[in-house]
Amino acid sequence: MDYFERMWVLAANGNGQGVFFWCAVYMLVMLLYSLMYQIRVTSWPSTEGELIKDRIREFGYAFAPSDKEYIASVSYTYVVQGNEYVGKRLSPWLFITNNNAKFILKKQLNSVLRQSSGLVTVYYNPNKPSKSYLIKPGLTGKFVTAALAVIPFLMYWQKYYV
Repeated sequence: MDYFERMWVLAANGNGQGVFFWCAVYMLVMLLYSLMYQIRVTSWPSTEGELIKDRIREFGYAFAPSDKEYIASVSYTYVVQGNEYVGKRLSPWLFITNNNAKFILKKQLNSVLRQSSGLVTVYYNPNKPSKSYLIKPGLTGKFVTAALAVIPFLMYWQKYYV
């Protein structure tokens, strides 16, 4: 506890070490929460749904395509316990990219599990069926989240203690 108190005083005085430490703590907490959420979503049940729309939407006021931003946009319907829902979430990972990285959005849209019947697999929260995704978090995404949670502390340790 003494170490946390010292880092708090350093951060309050604007010292770089204290600020770095608390930024690393904040990132650790937020990313571990994200990791736990991703693990929870992985266990959600699935149902079949009808894909109404899947496209890459551009937004922004720039004239050149390279200056605009892009996001994947989906809409789908699905039924859980006799109730019909409309979903708009593609994945727990929300990507907003520029023209040069649109391939990430295309890859995300291509990751949707499409059945031979033309329907798609929808993963929904069993406690709140109105919340759903078309893509479950994968092992790579979970690993990236865990790595991003730890890297700031490794950088902190390397900067101040090595």
